[in-house]
Amino acid sequence: MYTSHVWHQFYLYRKEIVATSVCFLLFISCFQSHAQRASLYTVHQPDYDERSLHYGFFLAGNYTKFNRKYSQSFVNGSDTAFAINPAGAPGFGLGFIASYILSKHFEVRVLPSGAFYERSINYRFNQGTETEQRIESTFLELPLLVKYRSNRRGNVRMYMVGGFKPSLEIGSNRRERSQDRLRTDNVDLTVEYGFGFDLFYSFVKVSPELRFSHGIKNMLISDSSPYSRGLDRLNSHTISLSLFFE
Repeated sequence: MYTSHVWHQFYLYRKEIVATSVCFLLFISCFQSHAQRASLYTVHQPDYDERSLHYGFFLAGNYTKFNRKYSQSFVNGSDTAFAINPAGAPGFGLGFIASYILSKHFEVRVLPSGAFYERSINYRFNQGTETEQRIESTFLELPLLVKYRSNRRGNVRMYMVGGFKPSLEIGSNRRERSQDRLRTDNVDLTVEYGFGFDLFYSFVKVSPELRFSHGIKNMLISDSSPYSRGLDRLNSHTISLSLFFE
């Protein structure tokens, strides 16, 4: 059952995953080829891992949308809407890095950051009308990640990350989120996982990273609105491509 669910999710987001992965691999190829050429002459920052604490900043682009679960009234056909389809949109984020090295292969990362998202849901009602509910939001985020690093080869090293990310929305306009609009919670919690490459240069380490976020908290605020009656859950889903500088 779980395997079928995973493949179903992959099918739903196959275009976004393939497009993001291709861009990421092309991006990595450019950096890696440059790093490999440089490694023929010298190994940059050979004592980098001898310092246990590192700081930096990052820039990120993302693609996000809601995963929805229909309510029983929608499934039974008693709801006024007969089609509810989430739509994704690009966004961006930026923040800081604090990394603490635990061992040769493990480190802990804290990434206080701000992120800008736009999510929307398209509705088609039985009367023949169509409408879109668009939610633009700014979140303060605090990902806590464990990073597993491979052995360094010259100036290149691959890694994987995983952890959790609590988020708090700021600056939300509650007057716009009235009873005639879809309302969502201003707190989110997601599971994070991804991979990337550490590329060492003379004075900086650059790390392109591809990361996936799956919300485990229901962000839907259920009320009498026609936009929430057909839904039982809304969970965030985000694909991010980040560039770290340490």
